[in-house]
Formats: sequence, C-alpha cells, structure tokens
Amino acid sequence: MADYLLVHGAGQGAWSWGPVWGYLTAPVQHPPRLHAPRRANKVHPLDLPGHGANVGKGNTARVTLEECVQAIIGAVAREGLRDVVLVGHGFAGLPLLQAAQQLPHPPKRLVLIAGIVPDNQRSLLAVFPPRTRKAFQILKALSAMARQDPRLPRWVITHYLCNGIDPMEVVHILGSFGPLPTHALTARVSVPGLKAPCPVTYVVLTQDRVLPPHIQRCMAGRIPDAEVLPLDSCHQVTLAKPRELADLLLRYA
Repeated sequence: MADYLLVHGAGQGAWSWGPVWGYLTAPVQHPPRLHAPRRANKVHPLDLPGHGANVGKGNTARVTLEECVQAIIGAVAREGLRDVVLVGHGFAGLPLLQAAQQLPHPPKRLVLIAGIVPDNQRSLLAVFPPRTRKAFQILKALSAMARQDPRLPRWVITHYLCNGIDPMEVVHILGSFGPLPTHALTARVSVPGLKAPCPVTYVVLTQDRVLPPHIQRCMAGRIPDAEVLPLDSCHQVTLAKPRELADLLLRYA
C-alpha cells in the first residue's frame, strides 16, 4: 500500500481535501469481500506556507515557490511517508514536480490535477487566459489600495472554481478560502527540465472554467511521457467529485 501526500491549490489549504481524505481512508468492509479494494496507507493533507492553518504565520503574498517545494520535502520526511504518491491540485503542480526531483527517494507516482506547469522563464499566472490575467492584476491593485492581501471574490469562487456544485454546499466553504500567494504566482520561474523521476499522471478537469481543458492538455504535454486522464468536473474537484477522484488516486495504491 502506498502513502499519499495531498497538496492544495492557491488560497486553499488541507481543508479542501476533507471529502477525498475520507474516501481514501475509509475502513475495510466487514465482513471482508473476496476481492479487497485497493487502500491507501497513510494519507497526509498538507498546508503550504501561508495557507490553511499557516495563514498569519508570515506574509502569504510573499510566499515563494521554493518555500512550497521545501514544505513538501519536509512533510514527506516528517510524516515518514514511504512509497509515496504525491498529489497536487492547480498551483501545486510545479512545486510538486520540483520536490519530486529533490526527494532522497523517488516517489511512487506524481498525480497533477489541473496542475499549473508553465514554460521556462514564465510565471504560473502566464498560463491563464488573458482576461483572467487582467482580472488578477485589477484584484491585486485594488487589494493594495485597501492594504489587504488579495483574495478571490465570492462570485469567482461560486461561478468559476465551483461551477456545477450545489450553491448551498459552496456557501459552507466560502469562508475557508484564504489570501493568494501573489509573488509565487507572478514570479518568473526557471523550468529547465520537467522530466520526473517517477511516472506522472495528469488529470484534465473537463468542466474547468479557471484553467480551460485545452490549456491543461497543453501543460500535460510539457511533461515527458505523462499519462493524461479526463475527469468530468469543475476546478474544485476535491469538493465536486471527491469519490471519483479518490477512486482514481487509489489506482496507484
């Protein structure tokens, strides 16, 4: 059985993996079936620097990609994760790829869920459609004028991240979204090579309004020999299709 490290997207936290964690760690059925389903061993959802439980411990807007990479490497060591499957959502894509290359022992697999993988010397923000980049710059400017950390507006969460999810379910998680790591999103990054030391699966979310499917497929194509799988979901797949996502992840247990 494999261990799993679950890494969230920008402005989110370990909380976003709650339903998926539940399906991954569900107890064995009693009485046991003749054919036992695959199960995870340890499952650890991580709060990146400045996110989730770490909001307020430093300036989220100034968090760097390298800090996120080191947090991932540190979590694998601290939690004693072995034969680990690294799972990343959105923003976590590039930090996971870089962490996989630096771990003392290669991961069992890397699973990127609409993972952001920019071209060399471009920013993570550069992969988004032009109107999204423009909206982000306006949000950043307005937040600076108000002397506040940039956060996604509620209507963006409701209509773009969580499109297709029952509105009453979305209401319960709106307050959980935190400030955005603007420096990590806008800084140019050096990506000289994306060859991972383990198999890579890229999950394309076919109803994603934040990162349209054609952009996801383009990013998947930047990773040599990546397996590409579709999943019919909006960007916030961890809440929209947790069971389907958990079943997909358990293929690699």
